[in-house]
Amino acid sequence: MQNAASEDAAFSFCYLKHLAEQACARSVYDAGANVEETTMRKPLLASALALALLAPSYALAASWTKSGTMTRTVRPDATTQNFLDKAWNINNFEIQAGREAQNKANTQEFLDYARRIVRDHTNMDDELKPIVQQDRLNAPNALDKEHQNLLQQLSSTTGARFEERFRTQQIDGHEKAVKLFESYAKNGQNPELKRWAQNAIPTLERHLRDAKALPRATQRSTRAD
Repeated sequence: MQNAASEDAAFSFCYLKHLAEQACARSVYDAGANVEETTMRKPLLASALALALLAPSYALAASWTKSGTMTRTVRPDATTQNFLDKAWNINNFEIQAGREAQNKANTQEFLDYARRIVRDHTNMDDELKPIVQQDRLNAPNALDKEHQNLLQQLSSTTGARFEERFRTQQIDGHEKAVKLFESYAKNGQNPELKRWAQNAIPTLERHLRDAKALPRATQRSTRAD
């Protein structure tokens, strides 16, 4: 199909060029013989020359249309962009927060939970990347201020205080994440992102349940007694 379009465009260009050359030749020949006829032919000459100049553009446009190689990036709707921004931040925050917990947590429940969220959110992020590339979406490349502040809170604490803060963040964050993903899975405009969001909901719900089951500081002290 691309070759046929190129051949049609080339034929059109040659034909238009031929008309322009004929018009030029006649105008030169008749210039001394009949001024009135030459004046009448000037519009024809101008039109032919204009068409000849436009022919290459026509040929290129026809080639793009037929071949399908010239594609234009479509700006996502506001709901899709908002979801993508938030989902990306959630995933990457959870990975970094989980790694922080793996380094700082003292109890096995927290260490196991941290390992699971790093694994699961890394998998979710790996599944998101090809969607972003395929649909030419614009994903963030750094955490927003909200999630940077949450990470700062984790990095500034240790021991039991770290675990309590980590637990609170995990519950709050996954409650918001479940609502966000459910909303886009139901009302989103991008089919691939909707499918990704729907598939992620069970994992997010499991993380929320597990976060709520993490022992609080008072529970740990009671068990120790």
